[in-house]
Amino acid sequence: MENVGWGKERYDHISKELSVFLKSVGFKSSEVIFVPVSGLEGENLLEKFINPSLNEWYSGGSLVDVMDGLEPPKRCYDRPFRLIVTDVFKHPQMGLSVAGKVDSGFLIVGTPVVIMPGGTTAMVKSMTTVDDKSVDYSVAGEQCIIVLGGTDQTKIHNGNVICESQSRVRTTLKFKARVLVFNIDIPITKGFPIDLHYQTVNEPAVISRLISTHSKSNGQVIKAKPRCLTKNQVALIEIKCERAICLELFKDSKSLGRITCRYGGNTIAAGMVIEIT
Repeated sequence: MENVGWGKERYDHISKELSVFLKSVGFKSSEVIFVPVSGLEGENLLEKFINPSLNEWYSGGSLVDVMDGLEPPKRCYDRPFRLIVTDVFKHPQMGLSVAGKVDSGFLIVGTPVVIMPGGTTAMVKSMTTVDDKSVDYSVAGEQCIIVLGGTDQTKIHNGNVICESQSRVRTTLKFKARVLVFNIDIPITKGFPIDLHYQTVNEPAVISRLISTHSKSNGQVIKAKPRCLTKNQVALIEIKCERAICLELFKDSKSLGRITCRYGGNTIAAGMVIEIT
């Protein structure tokens, strides 16, 4: 913004262009806030920037002020334990360690766990926070490092999900998803190959069925069994993977129920899991 003298015209242009895109992918206008900042000079990031060119048209707070005023997300403390693995390493003193974010539920030191989709069992020997503070438990929303016993590093990979043995995460080769198709050069047809991205996982897959297209505004079916999908369409599709993956329905877990489809290095669609078969 400093390159254009904190001009309102540039702010309005960016806000207008981004609002159209954000609305098309499902964001509500009432939930989107735009804050003018200078990333290079750090102005209006931590504290409200006092500048006549900005203050004559912008009366809001700094980026941190706006973020502090947002409603905190609801954590799924009462749901089964799920930790999404983001790193696996061997600690010199403690041994096999796994870093990740607790997506739901809670975990206590000494609990036996299962690493999915492989089904490998292990025991939680100890637990620390990301700043190396030893703790006895972790709850949904927290980043933690878990030291595991009873298994080895070759059986744990980024993107695996750690859960309790009596409430394992679902694994599947095939699922249905409602997606928004982005700007694509060629239509998406049945059998279209994709790179499926979710969390830290990247798996080869194919779009095995085009089930229906839907209205963006109300979700009603526009056409059943379309021959192809083109840009800016909302569609219900079936995706088939080469290997079993861990998934949850989007209504149960936003982290494990959100997917992205890529092809040729470009993101062609993104959406949510609505049925696991």
